[in-house]
Order: sequence, then C-alpha cells, then structure tokens
Amino acid sequence: MVAVSRVMTAKKGSNDGDGVDAGFVAQWNALDKQHRRQVRRLVRIGREQENAADARLALGFAAYQRTRPWYRFFWLWFPVLLVAGIVAGLALHPIVFGMILAVLGNALLVRRAFRRADWVNERLLEQ
Repeated sequence: MVAVSRVMTAKKGSNDGDGVDAGFVAQWNALDKQHRRQVRRLVRIGREQENAADARLALGFAAYQRTRPWYRFFWLWFPVLLVAGIVAGLALHPIVFGMILAVLGNALLVRRAFRRADWVNERLLEQ
C-alpha cells in the first residue's frame, strides 16, 4: 500500500481564486506531522489554539478548508445524504439510524467550527 502525503499545494500563477496563500502553504508544510495534526484537530472541534503562532496557522487552515469543494457545496450534498441516510437507517436498524445522525451532526459541527476559527482565536491574535 502506498502512503499518500497530505500536504497542501498552492497553484502558482492560478487565477481561479482558490484563496490559498503560498506563504501559508510553505509554513504549514514545514511543520512536523504531529504539530499539524494538533492544529487541525483543535480547529475541527472549534477550540482555541495554544499560542498566537498556532492561532495564525489555524486561521490559514480554516480558510483553506473553506475553499474546498466539500465545504462550498455542503448544502447540496448534506440534505441528500440526510434523507438517504434516514431512509436506509430506518429500514435497517435503529443503531444504524443513530450512527447516520451522529455522522451528519459531526459534519454540521465541523463546518461551524471552520467558520468560527477566527472568532475563537481572536484573543490570541490580539496579543
């Protein structure tokens, strides 16, 4: 099995408005894997970072995620999966229904956390 690196890339000379800063990408990719994971997890759960440098990274990461197709087209795929999941879950088993609701609830909370990353880390960025 081939391991795939999950580093960000900035398209040089692209005018498609992807909103990814090449400087941020270089800084993000220079971090070690554990530090990237910590920043990413705190952003996803909507928590404040530990210091101002991490808060700046968190804002860049949240801005990057807001440019991704899964975020931009959220309200197109979410209702479809909600209806399909509820129908399938009720047809199969109540536990499956609960699992589907939990996954969809997590998707809503993660989307909300990416929107709120700047507000949550505002205190650190003012220092």
